[in-house]
Order: sequence, then C-alpha cells, then structure tokens
Amino acid sequence: MNDKTSRRTQSLSREDMIALLAVSRRERPADVIIENVRILDVINGGDIPGPIVISGESVAGIGPDYEGAPAIERIDAGGAVAVPGFIDAHLHIESSMMTPMAFESATLPLGVTSIVCDPHEIINVMGEEGLEWFLRCAEQAQQNQFIQISSCVPALAGSDVNGAEFPLERMLRYRNHPHVLGLAEMMDYPAVIAGDAATLDKLDAFRDLTLDGHCPMLSGKSLNAYIAAGIENCHETLAAEEGREKLSLGMALMIREGSAARNLNALAPLVTEFSSPQCMLCTDDRNPWEIAHEGHIDSMIRRLIQQYHVAPHVAYRVASWSPAQHFGLRRLGLIAPGKKADIVLLDDVRQVKIRRVIAGGRTVEPEQLRDGCASRQAASNPPLHNTIDRHPLSAQDLTLPLQAGKHYHAIQIVANELITHNLDVAWDGKRFDSPDISRIAVMERYGKNLPPALGLLQGFGLTKGAMAASVSHDSHNLVVIGQNAAEMALAVNRLISGGGGLCVVYDGEVQSHLPLPIAGLVSDRSAAEIADAIDSLKAACRTCGVTLDEPFIQMAFLSLPVIPSLKLTSLGLFDVTRFHFIETTV
Repeated sequence: MNDKTSRRTQSLSREDMIALLAVSRRERPADVIIENVRILDVINGGDIPGPIVISGESVAGIGPDYEGAPAIERIDAGGAVAVPGFIDAHLHIESSMMTPMAFESATLPLGVTSIVCDPHEIINVMGEEGLEWFLRCAEQAQQNQFIQISSCVPALAGSDVNGAEFPLERMLRYRNHPHVLGLAEMMDYPAVIAGDAATLDKLDAFRDLTLDGHCPMLSGKSLNAYIAAGIENCHETLAAEEGREKLSLGMALMIREGSAARNLNALAPLVTEFSSPQCMLCTDDRNPWEIAHEGHIDSMIRRLIQQYHVAPHVAYRVASWSPAQHFGLRRLGLIAPGKKADIVLLDDVRQVKIRRVIAGGRTVEPEQLRDGCASRQAASNPPLHNTIDRHPLSAQDLTLPLQAGKHYHAIQIVANELITHNLDVAWDGKRFDSPDISRIAVMERYGKNLPPALGLLQGFGLTKGAMAASVSHDSHNLVVIGQNAAEMALAVNRLISGGGGLCVVYDGEVQSHLPLPIAGLVSDRSAAEIADAIDSLKAACRTCGVTLDEPFIQMAFLSLPVIPSLKLTSLGLFDVTRFHFIETTV
C-alpha cells in the first residue's frame, strides 16, 4: 500500500463512507448544511452556487441539487463566499514561541486549517523528546498539524554544538506516522550536490513521500544537481529571477512572508494562472505579535489580490489546492465531494474578511480554543525541564580584544532578510571606520562550557545596552548583542539562570524579559500574553537604538551556518560561501 494513503485526513472508514454516500444521494440527513452561500471555484475561477452539505468531517455534496436538504444543523452563511481552508506549506511552530495548542488558537480562527511544520528547532535541543511532544499535540488538534521529519540535525555537521543527534535510524521510527508527510528541509545542499552517501541515504528513505528543500541563491548546474537528487521545493528564494529559474526546472516555489524574512514583494509577480499549481504560501517563522497585528496566510492572500492584482481564485488556489496537491493531501485543498470540510466563509473575498471557519465539519469557536488551551497543553505533557547547562559569564569573557590598525570581519545585517554580508572594518584604536558596529557573542549551552565565540556586527542599530536570546537557529545556543560587555553578561546570565528566553538590558538592569521554559524556545503562556511580552521587548530594543522590525528574529539567524554569507556559531566565525571557519581578523 502506498504510504501516502495512511496519512492523516487521507481516508475514511467504511462506516463513514457509507454514511457520506447516503447524504450525497439525499437519502440521509446531513450533519451540517451551509445555505445562502457561494463557493469560489479555485480551479476554473468564478463561483459555484451552494448549498454545501457535510457528513461527519467530509463534504458530501455541493450545488442546487441540495437545496432544502434535511440536516441536523443548518448554517445561514448570509451570502458569504466559501473558500478552502488555508494551508501554511512550511513553518516551525517553535519559532512562534507558542506551543502547538497556542499556535492553533491563534491561527485556526484566521482560516489556517492545515500546517506543514518542521520541528527541527526543538529536536536540535532535546532530540526525539521534542518531536514526540509535537506528535502528541498534533493528535489532539482540530487544526491539521502535519510534520516533516527533520533532515539536518545539526543543520551542518561540524559547524556548531547542539543538544541532540537525529540520525537516519531514529528518523525512520517516525516515517510512517499518520501525521508525517515526508522529509523536512534539506539544508546541507553541498552534501546533496556532492552525492554524499549518508545524505543520499536520507533522501532514498523518504523518496516516496515529499522531499523539502532549502537552497538560497543556488543556481545553474548546482541547482540542477540539487533538484536532480529529488528535492521538490524551496522556501528560501529571495529574488524573482531566482524563483523563475527554480520554477522552470520543476521545483515548487514556497513564497515566504515571515516576521523577519519577507519575500512576498519579490516573488508575488511570479504567481500566474500558469505557475500557480507550483506556487505555495508559507510563513516559516512568524511570531504572535505579527499574527495579531498583520495576520497569517490571510494577510498574504490579501496582498496578492490587492497589491499584485492576482485573480482571487488564483490567490486562494496557492493558499489551499496547490500545497494540498504538492504534499499528496488528496482530501484537502478544495470544497468538493469527498474532501475534508475545511471551509472559510468570507464576507469579502478581496479583503479576506472572515465570517466563520469550519474545520473538519465543525465550526471553530475561537473563545473555546483559547479557554481550553491550558488544559490541552497540560494533557500533552510538555517537556518543561531546564535545557541550559552553562556556567555564568563575566564581562571579561565577552570582551573581544581589538588592535589598532587591524581589519576585522563584521557580519553585515540585511534588513528583513536572513542573508548577511561579510564586511571588512578597520579599528583605529578608538572607533571603527564603519558606523553602527556592535559586539556579538555566541555561547554553547549544552554542558561543554566552551569559551564564547566573539565577533562584530554591523547594521543592527543598537547604540546602548544588550539583548540576549536562547533562540538562535538551528542549534539554539545563547546569543547576545551589545555595546557594553558587562550588560551583555547580565543579559546572558539571566537566561542561564532562568532556563532560556529573550532579554533586554540597559542602564545596568534587565528592562524586559520573556521566559521560554520549553527547550529555551517556547513559552507556556497564551498567544496574547506572548504578543504583549514581545511589545515590551520591542519597546526596550527601540530604547537601545534598534530600528529593525523584528530584532530578535533577525538575531536568531545570525548563528545559522547554512544561509549566506557570514555567521557566528558557538565554534566561531563561519564563511557560508566557502563552508569553513575564518578568523575574526582579516
């Protein structure tokens, strides 16, 4: 039997199928009928008249043949337009700093009925314990929470210290789980291109499922080789020409609009009637503040229609049917007979004004989701033990020695992007020849107590104080940025003593702090409470001079050695263009 038939949502029991067919024939009352509704046809364009009849969690039929059909529950849609539930094609729930239950309570009412997540953040910290918690959460969720099995833990072998190994023999334990759709982003693209035996073993083991990619700025023969290995998609595309090349070579394009990495403006022009089956929407890393203030997949659809004049049926197609087809989710992505009844009712298609969300035939009750979040969270048995094993640090530990007349490599920030540049800066004994230089340090947190890796950073805007985090992709060591070594030490030591979090220090005191007790990555608070804490952190960062929209998310990627071009891991300064460590001095 094809493994994809055993995935969640893919099949009905014989009993449910018999009931569904009876409702389709109008020989049995529907569980739910949605009346006074039109259905957006995401395949042909235009509208299909209602009603929509539902049996159990599935659509039994649509159209005028079901006018006045008997039903246990009748929903008057008030002339609303029904569209398929939205699918986020790639994200890391941990990067929202919410538990899967809090994430569901924040995004399901916004129409996100399905997500495809890669839990490699928590696996890097605590291994299978984190993955198994995610699977427990997915099993109780009303939202379809699918998981890709993390392919690169650590992200790049030998480039950093992380908390766990996740080799192929352990990955295979989860391959046939009903919530698993395939292999998560293969970040070590040089190993793929080179035909590394261990890397090809992973691809071969998941080849009949979906193989996710990760190849920023890759092109030409290298991109050809990466795709030839079987990689099917990429969410790290930064420019239109890059996206066009990937599409032309058969790779699916995941258009990302996260909190820090924002690629919709660059890639939206590529979404056409022709290309849309190969285009999907994703958020990758989006925090609850952004979700509360901007939205989620709904905000991307809105911008596609309003800013880029994408036809509504195409905009909604890339948010539903296209990812469902890509991941082999045959019962998702359409409002059609036999499909899962994941439906968003809209008062305004162009504004994406949501009246009601229906997931698996049941109306989503936002207040009930929020009110029940804590009890569902407790029932999932979250791993709340402290994962930070590090001696406190002193100001001396975090002081980078500089010599007058020397040139140094500095990581140069690119605002709202995850890529960085390698900047040559000179020190004359008092100041640098480039403005806006901060100190950065990364400290291993897994009990080895290695000396901090020290470096320079340009473009962060920080003029005083320090900010520290236990979120630093993908190994999630401690990272701190500052102008004052004593305040940098104060910020880091607060995280060491508290089990992780985000922290801002200035004037010699901790000014704002968000604890993250689950793996140093995730809060056990509600989405609204986390959003409020992020408001406080952002305000404190602005007081320190930081002008970036999402400073903590931008900071979290300064340690990721698989996105060009210069990063700082707990082992030192890493040149991503040549995949090796370099000295701080030029």
